[in-house]
Amino acid sequence: MRLLWLTLLALLFSACASSKLTLTNEGLVSKINQIGKKYGLGRLGVSAKNFVTGETIQINADSLFPTASVIKVPILVELFYKFEEGKLKKDTLISFDDSLKYGGSGVLQYFYDSAKIKLIDAAVLMIILSDNTATNLVLDCFGDEHDAKLEAVNNRMKNLGLNNTKILNKLMSFKTKKKTPEAMRFGVGYTTPNDMVKLLELLVNGKIISPEVSAEIINIMKNNQDYEMMKRYLPENVIVANKSGSIDRMKADIGIVYAKCTTYAVAIFCDELPEISYAVDNRGHLAIAEISKLIFDYFTKENCK
Repeated sequence: MRLLWLTLLALLFSACASSKLTLTNEGLVSKINQIGKKYGLGRLGVSAKNFVTGETIQINADSLFPTASVIKVPILVELFYKFEEGKLKKDTLISFDDSLKYGGSGVLQYFYDSAKIKLIDAAVLMIILSDNTATNLVLDCFGDEHDAKLEAVNNRMKNLGLNNTKILNKLMSFKTKKKTPEAMRFGVGYTTPNDMVKLLELLVNGKIISPEVSAEIINIMKNNQDYEMMKRYLPENVIVANKSGSIDRMKADIGIVYAKCTTYAVAIFCDELPEISYAVDNRGHLAIAEISKLIFDYFTKENCK
């Protein structure tokens, strides 16, 4: 009898200990905020949605953040609408000389003068290598005037229900940058974590034009070569379709994560970093990598029992 009671007590203790170890949504948010404090982040924004359970994670998810190169996903979406409408063709050859080359990330700036590239290939480089020259070549196809090119993207985002996402300028194009308060504050554009997760969810659900087109856009994002943030600590066999962004004191990464037994979208923005750094191990990169892993563990442990 004594042995039976000891066994029951041991099982009860084990069950209680296990329940204490189970991380709640509130506990996860607390851990994420602790990471923000550890790296001295001035502002942290997180939105994530598990498409199996419907559970969401929200931290300043409706606050505005600079987009940096994350804005290239909305640009890619608008490009595919132009393809669908017959206004542009994937195999159109774009010629560009030295005057159309822009600095920052990417490889087209190093091509010889008078190079040519297919429009769809420029779009691919825009995403997988975050090529700024390629991005501006794509934008140039959206209109004749600078503002018209931007409005093509902005109007599309509004039509899709993304009311807090806006592109404000071409990439690395300082001569066209306006001196409005929003342009001075956000640079190339702004968005919210929730807006980006909403756009990713539209893609996952096949709502961007059609399931086939949505899948094509996602497949381009799956080839993203940036492993410094969201994908950094995730298992190698996990497929991620993502796009990162980086400016002086802001780092961000948005993406769709295809785990073994769940799929989720996540958008992580770190703003007002205490220092300017583009090193692989800068505070923003490490913070996003740790937050990404926390969310992955939380969603997979909940759904992979």
